Amino acid sequence: MKARSGGFTLVSVIFLLVVVATLGAFMVTIGTTQRETSALSILSARALAAAEAGMEWAVHSVLTADACFASPATFSLSGGAAAGYSVTATCSSSSHVEGPVAYNVSRISVTASRGSPGSIGHVSRTIRASVTSAP
Repeated sequence: MKARSGGFTLVSVIFLLVVVATLGAFMVTIGTTQRETSALSILSARALAAAEAGMEWAVHSVLTADACFASPATFSLSGGAAAGYSVTATCSSSSHVEGPVAYNVSRISVTASRGSPGSIGHVSRTIRASVTSAP
């Protein structure tokens, strides 16, 4: 008499298929997450570069005029990797006197962003600096 083992093999095959499918789905999820993380890292680095460019403009404007620019100043970058970034710069100034010397201290804040808050590709970077005309 022969023993029948067909049912046990079927259960083993189904179990292996479920395990392999779950492992494959997990690998796809990990790969997608890594790709999205890399893309956001690049967008964040570009946002920082856009904020630094805005800060250079703001510092130049303040030091050239020895006063704050009309705040807030907003402009959009275009061309190349900077396309799509919006830069907003704000400035506040205060006057100081030390002995016979009078000078201004300006506080500048620059924010560069891309996308709308809550969207997948939204990135934003803010830089702050103080600039003075003191000798």
